[in-house]
Amino acid sequence: MHHALEIQEILLNIFGHCYSANRWRDATSDLASLARTCRAFKEPALDLLWEHMVNLSPLVQCLADVSHQLIPDEYSFTRSLTRIEWDILRSYTRRIRSIQQIERGLDWESVTTFLNPPTTVPLFPNLRTLHCEYTEKTMHLLHLPLPSLVFLHVEFENPRLFQNSLKAFPNFSPNIRTLCIGMRPQEATVSKIEPNYFCRWQNLCTAFCPSVVLDADTLVHLSSIPALTQLTFTLSTTLPTSHSPIFFSNLRYLTLYSKCLRPISWLLSWIRLPAITEFIAVIENCPSRKHLITFFAGVQTSSAGRTIERLSLNQCSDLPSNVVRSEALLLSFEDLQPCMALSNLRSLRLNIEWNVSLTDTELLALASSWPHLEEFIINPSWGWNTLAGITLNGLAQLLQTCLSLRWISLAIKTRNYTASGSLASLGLILRPRIYINVLDSIIEAESVSMVGAFFAGIASCSSLTFGAWRGLDMVIPPGWEVYADRWDEVFRCVNDTVSRHS
Repeated sequence: MHHALEIQEILLNIFGHCYSANRWRDATSDLASLARTCRAFKEPALDLLWEHMVNLSPLVQCLADVSHQLIPDEYSFTRSLTRIEWDILRSYTRRIRSIQQIERGLDWESVTTFLNPPTTVPLFPNLRTLHCEYTEKTMHLLHLPLPSLVFLHVEFENPRLFQNSLKAFPNFSPNIRTLCIGMRPQEATVSKIEPNYFCRWQNLCTAFCPSVVLDADTLVHLSSIPALTQLTFTLSTTLPTSHSPIFFSNLRYLTLYSKCLRPISWLLSWIRLPAITEFIAVIENCPSRKHLITFFAGVQTSSAGRTIERLSLNQCSDLPSNVVRSEALLLSFEDLQPCMALSNLRSLRLNIEWNVSLTDTELLALASSWPHLEEFIINPSWGWNTLAGITLNGLAQLLQTCLSLRWISLAIKTRNYTASGSLASLGLILRPRIYINVLDSIIEAESVSMVGAFFAGIASCSSLTFGAWRGLDMVIPPGWEVYADRWDEVFRCVNDTVSRHS
């Protein structure tokens, strides 16, 4: 055998190709065969074979048949395990790097057996990733020494039971870097988790907790974690209107969930985010004009104006798609003007239950402040619900102004369109792929051919994908099918033109 095959790193690289997309089901049998081939192959093959586990049932199958039984889809130990059997288990558990569902494949007592080994030596010393449901069946998990664990995703139903275990968990797994906490059912939230539980993980980089409601005190504690760069949570509605500044020196990604925009606007007035690059706000209720203005002003106050690249405000709704929106507030240029100070902006996503009234001049003025803009998205779900929109000539200017644009969701105004020259003559340089959603744009029957010719010009410069009226979550009025069919005809014209020239 060549000496290169005695180097474990080379063997791991070679054996890793057993997990190719087309041969995933055969990978385990291939690795098992490699492990039995020779001593040099045994260790690296076994390391890969046991590296990622869906559940713990394969461990049980490594023991003598007399130690367990299968009833009906779960393994169950028939007696207490001997010291030799525990040693056999450890010879495999030390190789495990991730477990997807620790509670599946074993009955209650067998899970309890695994989570209470008869020794203080860690049963899973090299486990780095763990996904689990936190129940009475698995509650001992958080008291199991997991010294190498860096990623934990846990879902729970009983907040009190979970918090009792969470209190001691940092002692047993002190190196957590990514923490994902969710409640079952998903729409439920837990009103309070003691902040000092989080803060004992000083290496925590990501806290994804959309089901956890955090208050000002918890935020103060979280700001003391120097490594924290990504934070997702639900904001308490009882947040104070003013507070001494809280500095998140290294936080780059922040996502906030809230019933309404007001608490988020308050938070932005006293939180400081000098390193933030992405800020996402998700709300349920329609914001008032006052709170929208305060929100945009708060983005600048929080020091995010100098660094933020991606800004998103999304109002979720359970309204059925055929509901006609009642008279709503009108989104104008003055409402968005504060965003022009965000000179590094690459993505603007705004989706609220407002009607939109923006013209060519106003949209181009906004875009001129963001030379690196890649995504320009306004009301993809709620639509514009007006006759306003960017003209096709304005769209061509927009593509010239922001050369990095790859996603545009704006209403298009097609009435009285006259071509001002081919797009090729403008020397447009587009992204290799571009997506344009014209939302709830109204189009006249006589405009279909010229509009099709315009978009065919774009398609000749880039791989173009369209969208119009048929968004899965778009709120649409009666009679929308007429305009949707006309836009479908536009898209067919584009495809026919591209096919003829390809």
